[in-house]
Amino acid sequence: MSRQPSPPVPPKAPTPGELARAQQRAGRSALVGLVLLGMVALTSPLLAYRTDLRTAREEVLGYLSSQARVQAEALGVHLGLLAEELRRLADHPHFSPEDGVSEEDVAVLDSAFHHSSLFSEGVAMLTPDGRRVWSDPPKMALGSSELSTRPWFRRVLRQGIPDIHLLEGEGGPIVVAMPVKRSGQVVGVLVGELRSGARPLPGVRIGGGELSLLLDAEGHLLLPVPPQFQWTPGNASDVRALVDNPGPLSLDGTRMLGAAAPVPLPDGIGGMLLAVLEDEERDTRLLRRRFLGQLLFHLALLGGTVLIFILLLRHSYHSLLAAEERLRHQETMAALGAASQLIAHEVKNALNGIQAALSLMRPATTGGEVALPALRAQVQRLGHLARSLLSFGTPRVALRRTCELHLLVEEALQSVRLVPEAEDVSLTTSLTEGLTVQADPALLVSAVDNLLRNAVEAGAVARDTGLRPSPWVKVTLAREADEAVLRVEDNAGGVDPGLEPRLWEPFATARAKGVGLGLPMARTAVEAHGGSLTYTRLPDGSRFSLRLPLERAA
Repeated sequence: MSRQPSPPVPPKAPTPGELARAQQRAGRSALVGLVLLGMVALTSPLLAYRTDLRTAREEVLGYLSSQARVQAEALGVHLGLLAEELRRLADHPHFSPEDGVSEEDVAVLDSAFHHSSLFSEGVAMLTPDGRRVWSDPPKMALGSSELSTRPWFRRVLRQGIPDIHLLEGEGGPIVVAMPVKRSGQVVGVLVGELRSGARPLPGVRIGGGELSLLLDAEGHLLLPVPPQFQWTPGNASDVRALVDNPGPLSLDGTRMLGAAAPVPLPDGIGGMLLAVLEDEERDTRLLRRRFLGQLLFHLALLGGTVLIFILLLRHSYHSLLAAEERLRHQETMAALGAASQLIAHEVKNALNGIQAALSLMRPATTGGEVALPALRAQVQRLGHLARSLLSFGTPRVALRRTCELHLLVEEALQSVRLVPEAEDVSLTTSLTEGLTVQADPALLVSAVDNLLRNAVEAGAVARDTGLRPSPWVKVTLAREADEAVLRVEDNAGGVDPGLEPRLWEPFATARAKGVGLGLPMARTAVEAHGGSLTYTRLPDGSRFSLRLPLERAA
């Protein structure tokens, strides 16, 4: 006996569990990557927003500090000029109010302050007991309470120093009070009034989103605040803290950004403070809009990235499934190649013996002259088939030549009619002649033989089970455009639906007879010739369509 070849070792394919675990790891990695990508995409605009907000706040505070210094200096210069103007008159050598205001004193006052624009509300000369002896305008308002009871008036008389304060309570005019002293005694008080609410003080900006606050040494508010704000004594300490630390301030529940600066005044007048505030919401509104815009852009970008990522992940998943299918197919093909080599080796040994015996036989009757050539032809076909099985794992190149396709079909039909099942099945043919193809005759005959044999055997099984009392198989060969189309139809009920997805796989069969190699070998042979082999389910059975390109005329 000849030595049997050792079967090739098939490549080891991953098990379904290993593939499932690999898919789970890939899914977890993709999820982690997606989460990290989302965190980066959302954190970036948030960090940028916080940085921009901090930078903008620093810029606003720098601007407010500069404005507070400029306005305080401008207001200090103006108030200093007013105080110096009152001091100049108080020190006038011909002005002696201690003996009462004489006509000469009135002339001095009139010449100094008549229709003067320095003091918007006017100027008045008061005696130490608070009595008005002169004013311009004559009916200049001095408040409803006694002047001698007011803190600023008593402080000027007691200390002999000028003072700047509200005339009477909050919202009233601002007064610049200058003592008139003779021989070290206060003999009168010159009072100039400035309007604080209807018109801004010189150097103080009102509007444009800014709010200016003017405080005296005792924390009293010298400028009115808008109606929506409620000033409390506790706000004074918060405002004074802005001198050294510009920053946020809560004013009646509204968050403000502010800075403050002391108002430089002449000697003897001190403690005034000017603060400039801005609504923090107004400053951050533009930044918030920009942040929301950036966030929406990043979300859209993230959404697009996620969509692309999902598509790529889906593509990778399908590629993994395809790779799994290829691995499984390679494993099946390797096993099939090993089995085919063993089977083909044994079949070749038997065929060699049969072929040797046939060569010694001589026909004894007329019928033998027909049977012996048929037997030799079948032995040759089986030998070619055995050689094909040996190379099934690695299909060889077809040995093509010009063939009449209907002759190849007739040869396959002749072989199928000899099987016992053909006696129970009606076999009809309609073959168009003159269709030539470039083909390997043995491979094509084997492919057609497999199709016909499957149809006949399926019809016989349908008859035996009572599914079809009269099974039939119809074979047609026709030309369609530049192709030759062979159709094999039957009424045997069709392929099992559960088997259809694996119809073309090796060893896929639902019949007791056969090993499931016929259709895969037939398709491999047809595709080797540039053709196609397809299956269609019919209401009563099946249709297999074999298409081959026709040979072009020279």
